[in-house]
Amino acid sequence: MERACLENVAVMWLTGLETPDHNTIWRFWDENREQLRGLLKQSVRVAADMGLVGMVLNAVDGTKIQAQASLRTGKYRKVLKAALEKVEGSIVEMEKSLQESAGDELNAYRLPEGLADARARKEEIERSLKELDEAGTKSLSPHEPDARMMKCSGKKTFGYNGQAVSDDRIGIVVGADVVAKESDDGLLSEMIEKVEETAGDAAKETLADKGYSAAEDIGKAEENGYEILVNLRKNVAPPDGEDSFHSSHFAYDAERDCCVCPIDGILTYQRTYKDRGKTVRVYHCTGYKTCLLRETCSSNKRGRTIKLGEHHQAVERQRQKQKQPGSKAKLARRAVIIEPVFAMIKDNLEFRRWSFRNLDGVKTQWALMCTTVNLRKLYRVWAGFLPAYA
Repeated sequence: MERACLENVAVMWLTGLETPDHNTIWRFWDENREQLRGLLKQSVRVAADMGLVGMVLNAVDGTKIQAQASLRTGKYRKVLKAALEKVEGSIVEMEKSLQESAGDELNAYRLPEGLADARARKEEIERSLKELDEAGTKSLSPHEPDARMMKCSGKKTFGYNGQAVSDDRIGIVVGADVVAKESDDGLLSEMIEKVEETAGDAAKETLADKGYSAAEDIGKAEENGYEILVNLRKNVAPPDGEDSFHSSHFAYDAERDCCVCPIDGILTYQRTYKDRGKTVRVYHCTGYKTCLLRETCSSNKRGRTIKLGEHHQAVERQRQKQKQPGSKAKLARRAVIIEPVFAMIKDNLEFRRWSFRNLDGVKTQWALMCTTVNLRKLYRVWAGFLPAYA
């Protein structure tokens, strides 16, 4: 940015020939993070006033971007546990050596060489493992504790997950956020809420990829009144014609509190248990001993069981929604709506690594990058390269 103020004619015009150095620019950034994040909302409002935001169909997705943290300085649970076992083994050997030499007057008060260092090393490793436990992760960067290990540009490294929601009219980004987790689970409703904050309301329908198809995501979106269309994972709903005895083909009968299999067999309620704090109900086939398709249905000698989570009915409604006319065509548009945003940021703007070492900093940077995407699209309309809307 400092160089642009000196060399780029357009930037020189915008700054009125002012030439702030990088320290001045950094202080401005650091003191105005909230205002910089607010620019995204302003760009959306300008686009909306021009009729460039339809809010009929939105698409959400995330992209992983590398953090400043180095892999070399990271702490890794697997490596630390191996090192702990090794150092504990060396301590045992040295203590054994100390006991054997206890009768020797010359060596009675002499510690084996390295024992004190080994004990100190053990304490250091245990402290590092405790840090990982407190952070709830398998890897941690001491210089950037907010970053998490994830796949960025084809390699595992420390990074952050940049989330964006794009409108289908000309691709205006109407919602953005950054999270310190690799998966998109649990983020669907959160991102639609971001759209409400930025654009004032949610779209009539939001499209999402398989990463957002967890039952909790679908259920929460339904509870919040959001219309969604989500690509479902194979374990939720297999492609048409595959696996006729997939769990998705077992209908739940609420009146009888049972499941009905594809050949009208009954699975009765068996028990309820908790899985990671979530309630799961188990239904068991009562006629498996006489069923002719028993082996095709399940390899379990005790018969087929179906597990239903808290949001199984919401998932079933999503399955049925995807069978409606036009649903597949809408889902096919998801990538066309959202993926160009990430292509512009990573390829055109060459943004592939964060410049800041904390979540608050990268959130501001991501909001500014998404604002830049919007401004580039607005410019193309102003310049006549894209059609204006009434």
